[in-house]
Amino acid sequence: MSLLEVKNLAVRFGPWAAVAEISFALAAGERFGIVGESGSGKTLTAMAITGLLPDGAIAEGSILIDGTPLPQDERSMARLRGKRIGMVFQEPMTALNPLMRVEEQIEEAITLNRSDGAPLDVPHLLEEVGLEPRHGQRFPHQLSGGQRQRVMIAMALAGQPDLLIADEPTSALDLITQRRILDLIAEICERRQMALLFISHDLKAVAALCTRVAVMQKGRLVETGATEAIFAAPGQDYTRKLVAASRFEPRSEGRSRKAETLVEIEKVTRDYRQGGVLPWGNKPLRAVDGVSFSIHAGECLALVGPSGCGKTTLAKIIVGLDTASSGAVRLEGVSYRGRDLPKSLRRDVSLVFQDPFGSFNPRMTIAGSLGEPLRLERGLTPDTLRERVQLAIAAVGLEPSMLARYPHEFSGGQRQRLAIARALVTRPKLVVLDEPVSALDVSVRGEVLALLARLQAEFGLTYLIISHDLDMVRAMADRVLVMEAGRMVEEGGPHEIFARPQHRLTQELVTARLPEIA
Repeated sequence: MSLLEVKNLAVRFGPWAAVAEISFALAAGERFGIVGESGSGKTLTAMAITGLLPDGAIAEGSILIDGTPLPQDERSMARLRGKRIGMVFQEPMTALNPLMRVEEQIEEAITLNRSDGAPLDVPHLLEEVGLEPRHGQRFPHQLSGGQRQRVMIAMALAGQPDLLIADEPTSALDLITQRRILDLIAEICERRQMALLFISHDLKAVAALCTRVAVMQKGRLVETGATEAIFAAPGQDYTRKLVAASRFEPRSEGRSRKAETLVEIEKVTRDYRQGGVLPWGNKPLRAVDGVSFSIHAGECLALVGPSGCGKTTLAKIIVGLDTASSGAVRLEGVSYRGRDLPKSLRRDVSLVFQDPFGSFNPRMTIAGSLGEPLRLERGLTPDTLRERVQLAIAAVGLEPSMLARYPHEFSGGQRQRLAIARALVTRPKLVVLDEPVSALDVSVRGEVLALLARLQAEFGLTYLIISHDLDMVRAMADRVLVMEAGRMVEEGGPHEIFARPQHRLTQELVTARLPEIA
């Protein structure tokens, strides 16, 4: 008997079927992947299994656990979550409680979902996902994106569920942690005979972890079979398109760029005061430690390193969202330390945030969110503003008719494209992109990278890209900086860095890359 059996599942919003009569089954201990473009119905399928469909959605068909249909009432369904079905959500910042420390949230998950009387071994769970005990004393906003994702995985594993549903669990993780988490999930599935439903746009992660895979397109399953066979010899044109899009062509060496320097970062340090009663509580946390480098006009500079190494903190200082404890940033010769960035220069720098959902005002339409940065420009008529917003949303492959919608009405990948459109709408000189394609499916990812390259050439943009994806860095960057524990440890061209890494960390990152799909 299958642990999970889905029969003719359909999810409808009125007359529209977002998921159309799909069927599959999972045995205990089996690892099953679902791939497809954003909006294909992958996450809705997972939400239907966990009973967490959004308001207005109607599920049809049947879902069985050990041959028993899922209960229809919420109280009975809540007892299944955590104990029988664990869930790792796509956007951890929106799933974690911002008012509770990390250890309290993990303790709550253990208390609610464990009935075996086991002790609250929070440090062990944190260690399993590559975090230190001190991270348990922090609130979600004090962690990096990758660290928050690891907390979500620890909470999902706390109840020792029979089925783990993981929705993009490694999209925010650096390569070393991604490999560690994939190995950890595979080991736990094997040891506990835990079934895995792995939803991802990363075909290489699916190939490394899952024994079977299903390909979804527009709410339907178009192909299902053994992972190795499906990726080696796809039977459908759509699957062949996904496999082809998962490969990046390295950027050619020696690309010409302007000689003048646009941005200079000089000995920037950022310390954070830590609270708490533990021995290290009063010691400052040094997130950035005396970092210096420059960015040339028209250059694409990539900043890579493990989660929590200070990449995003440095980006926030450059765009004026945080203030350095010491040191300075110079933009076209104008010096500032962060939030004191002159108003006249604010439209010259833009930031694409790592978490697209958290960066949008949920009460504003997309038209309002994209138009808001244009308020920095004086003299824009309503017609001109509307035209600029429409051009921006069309440039990232979305329809102008979507401008009347709200952020929650889009998939994760669509929200990331909207975040890129908002960053480019002011036509800045410097764009800082924090994981710009981590939430995008493989087909759209290639289109967005091509879009960024075209806009850079057309408008002379300068990019600072922060990413865990070394393949994307090879395709985009002119120069690469490697960061560890707040410091720069290696610098060079992408071909040189990846072919002959010198520092221990760089060697670990290159080694941790998942193999290409055959």
